[in-house]
Amino acid sequence: MFGALLQITFREWRKHKLRLTLTISGIALGVAVFFAIQTTNTGLVGSLHSTIEKLGGKSTLQITGGEAGFSQEYLQTVLSTPGVLLAEPVVETVATTVSAEREKIFVLGLDTASDLKIYADMFEEGGFIVKNPLAFTSRSDSIAVTKIFAARKGLQEGDKLTLQTQTGNKEFTVRGFFKSTGAGEVFDGNVAVMDIYAAQEVFGRGKRIDRIDLTNTPDVTVDELQHNLTARLPAGIRAVRPDMRGRSLENAVSSMNFGLTLMSFLALTICGFIIFNSFSISLNQRWKDIGILRAIGVERRNVQQMFLIEALAMGAIGSIFGIVGGFYLAKVSLLFVIGVSSTVYGLDTSPAAMDFNYAFAAEAIGVGLVASLIAAWLPARSAANLNPALALHNIETRQTESTAGIPRLLLGLGLVAAGLILTRFSTARVGANIQFFDSLMIQFGMLLLLPKLIETGARILRPVMDLFFGVEGVIAVQSIARSPRRTTSTVGALMIGLSFVFSNAAFIQSQKAALNRSIDKAIGADILVTSSEQLHSRTYHFAEATARRITSLPEVAAADALRVTSTEYGGEEVTILAHEMNAYFAISSDLLDSGNAENARAATSRGEGVLVSNNLAVRTNLNLGDVVTINSPGGTLKLPVVGMLEYYRSEKGTIFLDRSLYKQYWNDSDVDYIFMDLKPDADRNAFKDKIQTAIGSEQKAFVYTHEEYKQWVTRLIDQFFSLMYLQMVFAIFVAAIGLVNTMLISVAERKRELGIFRAIGGLRRQVVKMVLLEAVAISLMGLVAGTITGLFNAYFLVNTAAKVVAGFTLQLIFPFSFVLASVPFVILVALISAWFPATAAARLRVVDAVGYE
Repeated sequence: MFGALLQITFREWRKHKLRLTLTISGIALGVAVFFAIQTTNTGLVGSLHSTIEKLGGKSTLQITGGEAGFSQEYLQTVLSTPGVLLAEPVVETVATTVSAEREKIFVLGLDTASDLKIYADMFEEGGFIVKNPLAFTSRSDSIAVTKIFAARKGLQEGDKLTLQTQTGNKEFTVRGFFKSTGAGEVFDGNVAVMDIYAAQEVFGRGKRIDRIDLTNTPDVTVDELQHNLTARLPAGIRAVRPDMRGRSLENAVSSMNFGLTLMSFLALTICGFIIFNSFSISLNQRWKDIGILRAIGVERRNVQQMFLIEALAMGAIGSIFGIVGGFYLAKVSLLFVIGVSSTVYGLDTSPAAMDFNYAFAAEAIGVGLVASLIAAWLPARSAANLNPALALHNIETRQTESTAGIPRLLLGLGLVAAGLILTRFSTARVGANIQFFDSLMIQFGMLLLLPKLIETGARILRPVMDLFFGVEGVIAVQSIARSPRRTTSTVGALMIGLSFVFSNAAFIQSQKAALNRSIDKAIGADILVTSSEQLHSRTYHFAEATARRITSLPEVAAADALRVTSTEYGGEEVTILAHEMNAYFAISSDLLDSGNAENARAATSRGEGVLVSNNLAVRTNLNLGDVVTINSPGGTLKLPVVGMLEYYRSEKGTIFLDRSLYKQYWNDSDVDYIFMDLKPDADRNAFKDKIQTAIGSEQKAFVYTHEEYKQWVTRLIDQFFSLMYLQMVFAIFVAAIGLVNTMLISVAERKRELGIFRAIGGLRRQVVKMVLLEAVAISLMGLVAGTITGLFNAYFLVNTAAKVVAGFTLQLIFPFSFVLASVPFVILVALISAWFPATAAARLRVVDAVGYE
């Protein structure tokens, strides 16, 4: 029996190659996105861990004090701790080559006077070649590069390499080479080594170092040594295993991982719907075949199994194509997310080798198969339950079907209402995975309501079509009304795709609007000067003298020098903003959402209090007056919260303290941003030129007016959401596939109707017009349903995703103008998608069409 049923399936595949191709393509797209995003997530995390691991060499512990570093005086404390075998101080920075390529190169400052046994992978057995060690150590312009970098750049001993440093462009002399292994592997071999004292001088680090790599003696365990070091070092300087540093960086990009996971989830939803759509269409097309099979004695379960086995076969083929395409898509995606992590988080890493992950491939194939089975279950069940007599009479067009029974309506409304209520009142503690079901309830409820929406839409469109397009428009709408299964599945596919586009557009717009409001309140300066094109740079800063030279210009009425760094608080890495608080309050007069501004200004300026962002307060349950404990390299700070404000720079939270306090406890006087209010008669554009003159060629600076700064931040946000924009394009493409599928089957089902229409004098162009108008009507219904569902999903994203990930409170701004602007685009996609089926319908031979069935 199975052999005969498989023959029927293969015959259908040969007969409907285009539909088969479109269905497999839909499966492949969904699986490709799922596989690519999972691989990208792992690739990003792997690159962070791999970079940390390779840079640490053979160290078993690392001493760190946050991104600002700590005094090298603590090296003696570490060396004198029982159980320390080797300890190497390290300064690290990411510099940019002054060349047409502007490549990044990772510079390690090491104590080259030592034997560097911890980094034996790079240097042992002739791996570190320096002909004149004395010159390399004594001259601050000495640099060694990996052999692979030297070969790529054609560098020989004595050649010059110019790098952009914190104090301007510096010319270095290549005096050594080492292997591209271990730490030399990061950044694709773009690694250089300098003597640590030269690196401190050139890169403006003073007497600070970034970390100490160490190994333990055989008689002391790593845990014991970690305990001994913790007892001797300040709370802000920690002894951690290298893998824990990797986890800390992984936590820093958790919001990006969450967003990618959400995109993967939605991609699978769309993929499942196109499979459901395709099998619903396949069922509609095979009414009579199924009726004949049932009439000759084929059991219901065999009919159902025939469809499910077909779904498994399509799922397997589509999944295989999907993982191949997803592998190459992951390569592109990884470059995107690494670029975003560098620009937004200041985390410079080298891409991990993109090896094919067979476990992910197996998981993706399994997901594709399960999605295919679930999506095909209802059509298969409907096929098994067909009444043979009715099926032989073309049940779809002749049996009256209830489009919206009362139970179905009530269930749909109940699911939508429940999803919205749970979204409104659920807390972040519920967990993201559980809250995803709120969105699923909303979408499934809308699917149940679709027949009623289509019925209402047909009533509205009929007189409009009659008025503007005549009889062809009326026939097109009637065709939709007579084919509820086909229409519902197609409108549903469009609804899912468009709702994804609209909800994500709303989420992005809401984020941008909130960020703009925050900038207007918290950064009210006329002019802003930054040291880097990155939102957060861990490499380039202004020296305090440079900042003072800028802020002392006569046009400046008030100035605030800001240092951006991070610290661990409540198990998370939160942002520290060290402002000159008195000037900060003067420049941003409407700063606080909670707390007395005058008292907060006085307390923070004296170093007797801090401000916190609202999202940090939400995440850690802080209230005004609560004491915040901050561990710094210079000791522990305990300060009360004297004010709160809405601030969106960090999804982990932000603490604001006075810069004098920061300099005292972090021993760091660098500046990242300079905010300035100008005197009333000052010319902003002329002042921008004056800033560049004041800095000269000493250092690169980026100068913005308030509005230009907002535009710059908006561009960074667009970069952050770049993958989401690509996902939106994917959603539209999948919806178009569903529409092509639908119009093909519509033409196939109506061959006799179209043939009769041609026989009584209908013209070919009228046939084309009818099919195109049907596609337009379906697309408009999908647009309306997608807008409603998109509004609900946007509410879910704003009230769940933003709160769960970061504790942000966003005001929903739905892009109705974007929806209106998309109407012609959606209609155009519908016309393009239906053009081939329409022309195929027009070419039907009247005799063959009338004799169809």
